[in-house]
Amino acid sequence: MARRSTRSTSDHGDWAVPYQPAYIADLDPHTADQHVAIPRPPLEAAVQRIVETEGPIHRQVFERHLDELLYRSGRRTRWEEGTLGQLVEEGRLTDTDGFLDIPGRPCAYARRPLPGLTKRPVEHVAPAERQRALLGLIEDQPRRLSAEKVVTAAARFFGWSPTAGRASARLMADLYQLRDTGAVTGWPDKLEPGAGR
Repeated sequence: MARRSTRSTSDHGDWAVPYQPAYIADLDPHTADQHVAIPRPPLEAAVQRIVETEGPIHRQVFERHLDELLYRSGRRTRWEEGTLGQLVEEGRLTDTDGFLDIPGRPCAYARRPLPGLTKRPVEHVAPAERQRALLGLIEDQPRRLSAEKVVTAAARFFGWSPTAGRASARLMADLYQLRDTGAVTGWPDKLEPGAGR
């Protein structure tokens, strides 16, 4: 008699981690004078910490986090857009298709929502992270998933409906890209990681 697997649907390899939004407690206490602009070093440090903690992070999510940080520090003005531009220009951050990250950092994890917490919309999950989830699911079950099944599993991983909205279309486009670059073989019925994985 074949032994039944005890692996649960939420049990994935080390590529899968819970999504935890960045929380930066406060700006540098030396910036307490609220009548002057925030000095550039503490603002740069706050920007850097948010991106280090949550990158790749969608620009809208990043702006929301920074606005919350500024509000908690008693500042009700918008943060200075030039700070982010300068960090990108200096090569300390990257801005790729609206996603901010640390230069040269590979996307090693896909982040799933914790039960009861807000799911990120598909537009707020970087293509590299969606592709990491697809590859992770394929690595977990090589030659056992079809393209359609891995897209469905990835949608569920991120907490999205596999039949509604834009998630499935974006995930399938990501899977095509993985296929076209050789990262995935066995198309379309018995997917497995490519030789270089």
